[in-house]
Amino acid sequence: MTLAFPQISKARVMRHALFVGVNIGLLLLLYLVVVAPLRQYISDRADSLTQRRTILSRYEAVAARESLVQDYARSVAESNARGELIEGGADGIVAANLQARLRTLADGAGVTVRSLQVLPAKTLRGALLVGARVEIAGTIESVHTLARALEGDAPLLLVMAATMRGQAMGWGAPQGGEQLVEAQFDVYGGALSKERT
Repeated sequence: MTLAFPQISKARVMRHALFVGVNIGLLLLLYLVVVAPLRQYISDRADSLTQRRTILSRYEAVAARESLVQDYARSVAESNARGELIEGGADGIVAANLQARLRTLADGAGVTVRSLQVLPAKTLRGALLVGARVEIAGTIESVHTLARALEGDAPLLLVMAATMRGQAMGWGAPQGGEQLVEAQFDVYGGALSKERT
Protein backbone atom coordinates (compact mmCIF):
# COMPACT_ATOMS: atom_id res chain seq x y z
CA MET A 1 0.00 0.00 0.00
CA THR A 2 1.30 3.30 -0.96
CA LEU A 3 0.40 6.53 0.61
CA ALA A 4 -0.56 9.21 -1.69
CA PHE A 5 -0.09 12.80 -0.64
CA PRO A 6 -2.43 15.28 -2.08
CA GLN A 7 -0.89 17.57 -4.53
CA ILE A 8 -0.45 21.08 -3.20
CA SER A 9 -0.72 23.58 -5.85
CA LYS A 10 1.71 26.36 -6.32
CA ALA A 11 -1.03 28.94 -5.94
CA ARG A 12 -2.02 27.54 -2.58
CA VAL A 13 1.59 27.66 -1.33
CA MET A 14 1.84 31.25 -2.51
CA ARG A 15 -1.36 32.15 -0.66
CA HIS A 16 -0.04 30.57 2.54
CA ALA A 17 3.30 32.34 2.15
CA LEU A 18 1.54 35.62 1.48
CA PHE A 19 -0.74 35.08 4.52
CA VAL A 20 2.24 34.33 6.79
CA GLY A 21 4.23 37.28 5.36
CA VAL A 22 1.36 39.71 5.83
CA ASN A 23 0.76 38.51 9.41
CA ILE A 24 4.47 38.83 10.28
CA GLY A 25 4.48 42.30 8.73
CA LEU A 26 1.39 43.31 10.72
CA LEU A 27 2.92 41.96 13.94
CA LEU A 28 6.15 43.85 13.25
CA LEU A 29 4.18 47.02 12.51
CA LEU A 30 2.13 46.52 15.69
CA TYR A 31 5.37 46.10 17.67
CA LEU A 32 6.95 49.23 16.18
CA VAL A 33 3.85 51.39 16.55
CA VAL A 34 2.50 50.23 19.91
CA VAL A 35 4.78 47.94 21.92
CA ALA A 36 8.18 49.65 21.39
CA PRO A 37 6.93 53.16 22.32
CA LEU A 38 5.09 51.70 25.30
CA ARG A 39 8.27 49.95 26.51
CA GLN A 40 10.27 53.18 26.04
CA TYR A 41 7.65 55.17 27.97
CA ILE A 42 7.72 52.67 30.86
CA SER A 43 11.54 52.74 30.90
CA ASP A 44 11.59 56.55 30.95
CA ARG A 45 9.06 56.63 33.78
CA ALA A 46 11.15 54.14 35.77
CA ASP A 47 14.26 56.34 35.32
CA SER A 48 12.26 59.41 36.33
CA LEU A 49 10.98 57.59 39.39
CA THR A 50 14.53 56.61 40.38
CA GLN A 51 15.68 60.22 40.06
CA ARG A 52 12.76 61.44 42.13
CA ARG A 53 13.50 58.88 44.82
CA THR A 54 17.10 60.13 44.95
CA ILE A 55 15.93 63.73 45.30
CA LEU A 56 13.41 62.69 47.96
CA SER A 57 16.14 60.95 49.97
CA ARG A 58 18.23 64.14 49.83
CA TYR A 59 15.29 66.21 51.05
CA GLU A 60 14.64 63.72 53.83
CA ALA A 61 18.30 64.00 54.88
CA VAL A 62 17.97 67.79 55.02
CA ALA A 63 14.71 67.54 56.93
CA ALA A 64 16.38 65.21 59.43
CA ARG A 65 18.89 67.98 60.12
CA GLU A 66 16.26 70.63 60.67
CA SER A 67 17.20 71.11 64.31
CA LEU A 68 20.86 71.64 63.38
CA VAL A 69 19.89 74.21 60.76
CA GLN A 70 17.65 76.01 63.24
CA ASP A 71 20.43 76.01 65.86
CA TYR A 72 22.87 77.44 63.32
CA ALA A 73 20.37 80.12 62.26
CA ARG A 74 19.80 80.99 65.93
CA SER A 75 23.57 81.32 66.56
CA VAL A 76 23.95 83.54 63.48
CA ALA A 77 21.09 85.73 64.71
CA GLU A 78 22.69 85.98 68.18
CA SER A 79 26.05 86.82 66.62
CA ASN A 80 24.43 89.54 64.53
CA ALA A 81 22.69 90.88 67.62
CA ARG A 82 26.02 91.06 69.47
CA GLY A 83 27.56 92.85 66.50
CA GLU A 84 30.59 91.98 64.42
CA LEU A 85 31.72 95.60 64.19
CA ILE A 86 33.14 97.93 66.80
CA GLU A 87 30.63 100.70 67.45
CA GLY A 88 31.17 104.31 68.38
CA GLY A 89 29.83 107.82 67.80
CA ALA A 90 33.06 108.92 66.09
CA ASP A 91 36.27 107.37 64.78
CA GLY A 92 38.10 108.27 68.00
CA ILE A 93 35.47 106.50 70.10
CA VAL A 94 35.69 103.42 67.85
CA ALA A 95 39.48 103.36 68.37
CA ALA A 96 39.02 103.78 72.14
CA ASN A 97 36.48 100.92 72.17
CA LEU A 98 38.98 98.72 70.32
CA GLN A 99 41.69 99.54 72.88
CA ALA A 100 39.30 98.80 75.75
CA ARG A 101 38.42 95.44 74.16
CA LEU A 102 42.12 94.59 73.78
CA ARG A 103 42.85 95.50 77.39
CA THR A 104 39.92 93.35 78.59
CA LEU A 105 41.13 90.37 76.54
CA ALA A 106 44.71 90.83 77.80
CA ASP A 107 43.55 90.96 81.43
CA GLY A 108 41.43 87.84 80.88
CA ALA A 109 44.43 86.00 79.40
CA GLY A 110 46.67 86.96 82.32
CA VAL A 111 49.29 88.94 80.38
CA THR A 112 50.83 92.30 81.25
CA VAL A 113 50.10 95.12 78.79
CA ARG A 114 53.28 97.12 78.21
CA SER A 115 51.98 99.42 75.49
CA LEU A 116 48.77 100.06 73.61
CA GLN A 117 48.73 102.48 70.68
CA VAL A 118 46.46 103.41 67.79
CA LEU A 119 47.44 102.35 64.26
CA PRO A 120 46.35 104.16 61.09
CA ALA A 121 42.98 103.04 59.77
CA LYS A 122 42.87 100.73 56.72
CA THR A 123 40.27 100.02 54.08
CA LEU A 124 39.73 96.38 53.15
CA ARG A 125 37.26 95.70 50.31
CA GLY A 126 35.40 98.89 51.07
CA ALA A 127 35.18 98.30 54.84
CA LEU A 128 36.93 100.62 57.30
CA LEU A 129 39.23 98.87 59.76
CA VAL A 130 40.56 100.61 62.87
CA GLY A 131 43.74 99.27 64.37
CA ALA A 132 45.79 99.12 67.53
CA ARG A 133 49.18 97.69 68.45
CA VAL A 134 49.34 95.93 71.78
CA GLU A 135 52.69 94.97 73.33
CA ILE A 136 52.45 92.40 76.10
CA ALA A 137 54.55 90.17 78.32
CA GLY A 138 53.59 86.89 79.92
CA THR A 139 54.03 83.15 79.88
CA ILE A 140 53.81 81.21 76.64
CA GLU A 141 50.44 79.78 77.68
CA SER A 142 48.96 83.18 78.55
CA VAL A 143 50.18 84.72 75.27
CA HIS A 144 48.68 81.75 73.42
CA THR A 145 45.38 82.27 75.27
CA LEU A 146 45.35 85.94 74.23
CA ALA A 147 46.13 85.07 70.60
CA ARG A 148 43.17 82.67 70.49
CA ALA A 149 40.87 85.19 72.20
CA LEU A 150 41.75 87.97 69.75
CA GLU A 151 40.17 86.23 66.79
CA GLY A 152 37.55 84.31 68.77
CA ASP A 153 34.49 86.26 69.91
CA ALA A 154 32.52 89.19 68.52
CA PRO A 155 33.31 91.86 67.58
CA LEU A 156 35.44 90.39 64.82
CA LEU A 157 39.13 91.23 65.30
CA LEU A 158 41.89 90.42 62.81
CA VAL A 159 45.54 89.97 63.79
CA MET A 160 47.44 91.46 60.82
CA ALA A 161 50.93 91.07 62.30
CA ALA A 162 52.41 89.32 65.33
CA THR A 163 55.90 89.00 66.75
CA MET A 164 57.12 87.09 69.78
CA ARG A 165 60.52 86.85 71.47
CA GLY A 166 61.91 85.44 74.68
CA GLN A 167 62.25 87.88 77.55
CA ALA A 168 65.68 88.40 79.09
CA MET A 169 65.83 87.39 82.74
CA GLY A 170 66.46 90.32 85.08
CA TRP A 171 68.34 90.47 88.39
CA GLY A 172 65.29 89.94 90.49
CA ALA A 173 63.64 87.29 88.27
CA PRO A 174 62.76 84.00 89.95
CA GLN A 175 64.98 81.09 88.98
CA GLY A 176 63.42 77.94 87.52
CA GLY A 177 60.10 79.68 86.80
CA GLU A 178 58.16 79.59 83.57
CA GLN A 179 59.71 81.10 80.45
CA LEU A 180 58.40 84.62 79.90
CA VAL A 181 57.93 86.03 76.41
CA GLU A 182 57.23 89.43 74.93
CA ALA A 183 54.74 89.69 72.08
CA GLN A 184 53.34 92.38 69.84
CA PHE A 185 50.06 92.14 67.95
CA ASP A 186 48.74 94.52 65.30
CA VAL A 187 44.98 94.08 65.63
CA TYR A 188 42.28 95.52 63.38
CA GLY A 189 38.54 95.51 63.74
CA GLY A 190 35.67 96.61 61.52
CA ALA A 191 34.39 100.05 62.43
CA LEU A 192 30.80 101.16 62.67
CA SER A 193 31.11 104.87 63.30
CA LYS A 194 27.91 106.92 63.59
CA GLU A 195 29.58 109.86 61.83
CA ARG A 196 30.26 107.68 58.74
CA THR A 197 26.74 106.24 58.50
